[in-house]
Amino acid sequence: MESASWAVTALSMLVAMSALMVSLWSARRQAADAQKAAIMRFVAEFIVVSRTEEFQAAQRAVVADLKGESAPDPQGGISGLPEPLQSQVKRVGGFYQDLGTLVVLGVVPEYLVVALHYRFLRDVWLAIWPYLERERIFLNSQNAGSVWGSFEHLAACALNTPFAHVSKRFRRRTYVV
Repeated sequence: MESASWAVTALSMLVAMSALMVSLWSARRQAADAQKAAIMRFVAEFIVVSRTEEFQAAQRAVVADLKGESAPDPQGGISGLPEPLQSQVKRVGGFYQDLGTLVVLGVVPEYLVVALHYRFLRDVWLAIWPYLERERIFLNSQNAGSVWGSFEHLAACALNTPFAHVSKRFRRRTYVV
C-alpha cells in the first residue's frame, strides 16, 4: 500500500511540475505577444505620421530647399537655417532620429525601417548632412553632445546597402508579364 501511495505522490508531483512548466511557458509567450503588439502599435503610429501630407510636404521641402541652387549656406548649421525650413528640418530629422533609436535599441528590425523609408532616408540625409555636420561642430564646442546619431545609423545602412539586398529580407512575389 505504501508503494502505491508513493507512486501516486510521484505521479501527482510530475503532473504538477508539468502544469507549472506549461503555465510558465504560456505566461512568457503571452508577455512576448503583448510586447510585440505594443511595438506594432508604436510602429503603426510612425507609419501614420510619415504618410501625413504635412510630413511629406516638410520632407519634400527639406530635400528641395537644402539641395537647390538657392540653398542656404551650411556654415550656419541647422540652427542657422531660416524658418520655416529650420522647423521642417527638425521635424523630418527628428522623425528619422526616433526611428533610428528604435532600430539601435533593437525594438524594430533595421531592414524593415530601411526598406520602408529607403529613398527618403537617403535623400533627406544627403540634403541635411552639410548642415548637420556644422551643427555638430557647434554642439561639440559647447560640450552639448551630438545630434541625430541614430538617424545617421539608418542613413549609413540605406546609403551603403543596395535596395535589392534590403528587399531580399521580405518574401515577396513579383509580377511577371
